[in-house]
Amino acid sequence: MKKGGSSAASQILAAVEAMPDAAMTELAAAIRAQARERGLMIQMDGPEQEMVPVALSPWVFTPETARYLKTFFRGIRRTVNRILAHYFEDEKLQAILPLSESELKWLKAGCSEGIPRPQTIFERFDTNLGPNPEEQLRDFQVIEFNAVGVGCVYLMPAATGLLQDQLFPRLKEALPELSLTAPADYRQLLLQELQTHCRAIERPGCRVGLIERRETVAGGCDEFTRIGSFFGEKGVATVVGDPREIEQKGDDLTLKGEPVDVLYRDFQLEEVVSIKTHGGSVDGIETAFSRNQVVSTVFGEFDHKSLCELLSNPEFAGYFSPQELRAARKHFPWTRLILERKTADPEGKEVDLVPYLRENRERLVLKPNRGYGGEGVVVGAAVSVSAWEEAIGKAVEKPKSWVAQEQVTIRSAPMLVLEEKGRPKVEERYVTLGVTATPRGVSFVGRCSAKPVVNISLGGGLVPVFLAGKRA
Repeated sequence: MKKGGSSAASQILAAVEAMPDAAMTELAAAIRAQARERGLMIQMDGPEQEMVPVALSPWVFTPETARYLKTFFRGIRRTVNRILAHYFEDEKLQAILPLSESELKWLKAGCSEGIPRPQTIFERFDTNLGPNPEEQLRDFQVIEFNAVGVGCVYLMPAATGLLQDQLFPRLKEALPELSLTAPADYRQLLLQELQTHCRAIERPGCRVGLIERRETVAGGCDEFTRIGSFFGEKGVATVVGDPREIEQKGDDLTLKGEPVDVLYRDFQLEEVVSIKTHGGSVDGIETAFSRNQVVSTVFGEFDHKSLCELLSNPEFAGYFSPQELRAARKHFPWTRLILERKTADPEGKEVDLVPYLRENRERLVLKPNRGYGGEGVVVGAAVSVSAWEEAIGKAVEKPKSWVAQEQVTIRSAPMLVLEEKGRPKVEERYVTLGVTATPRGVSFVGRCSAKPVVNISLGGGLVPVFLAGKRA
């Protein structure tokens, strides 16, 4: 077998597609059974859980591609952190990355002695990279940042393990030279970041609390429980709970009565403010932030869609070195926070923003600035003129709550996806790639969907990613 990633992926797709019906039926049954046993399930609209669709045609990257993406995204984070360090005294940054008055007050109180160090951000960059990244590295686009409560930390390694255990052994005869390595395990990358942060804040015990608004977990996938089990198997004491269950006892913080050294969060600051507004107890989580015991840390709060404006608007060019500016302009799409104002269009010409949005529906997308999961996204080319006008009106009514973004070309590729029922067949699907890069490694979330807004919560599937060759 050739070593090239794309050639390996195409050979796997051809081999799986060529499986006799009996062999495919057996494989599908085994994967579905294992998916349920391993928790590769998601609750959508109804009460029943469904299997997360998994591509039987994985992507294969070269180790060189993985290293390039790690270096690139580590560099982007360093650049963003350097700029965000001036947030409290820079009105332009506050305007482009807006917080409510209550959030800003809360954040300033927690940083009364300056922004704590280190700023540990566990994040995923979503891109329009697809199955042949070696050919796309020069012009790929970053669609958005995800720096709080990264999804698929459990689901992705579960899907990867399914193919390793169930698919690859069945391909040995057809592809005897197949040699692939799984990238870094998402759960392990997260654990390593938490352990590193604990050492930096002089809490080397690293007892972990995984915190989220537990009343909101009924739908979707309860990844935190699974991640907690993984951490426990690694010998790390872990508790899963709600931010209202954090208490201060002497020098310790506790979650559900158990001492914790560091908290990994899946909630935004606005949710803490909301809890406090409605009479809930947030003293514990406030103390945790002030002591820098929360990951993602303060800078994670600025994963707004408008962060892409910071990286794409000439108005902010002075914030970057020439090299940083070239990378930002090449890989981040034109993005603007929506309010009545003048700004540069994608060609650099000054325009009135709102009329420009009305006149350029087919090249633009509207997104809630601080939304996630693909919710509320309006693709101009996919809606009527009246629906577009209505979306713009909604955005203008709430200034700085929405962004407009030049529509990124979402690539498509032939995918063989196993769903809850039926025999998988090769279909053209839209694809995206999420990248998480830490000092210890890099991992990926491949996703595919019949819809151009590619998201698991909207019915999309997972695409496992492997590296060509054996681990060195």
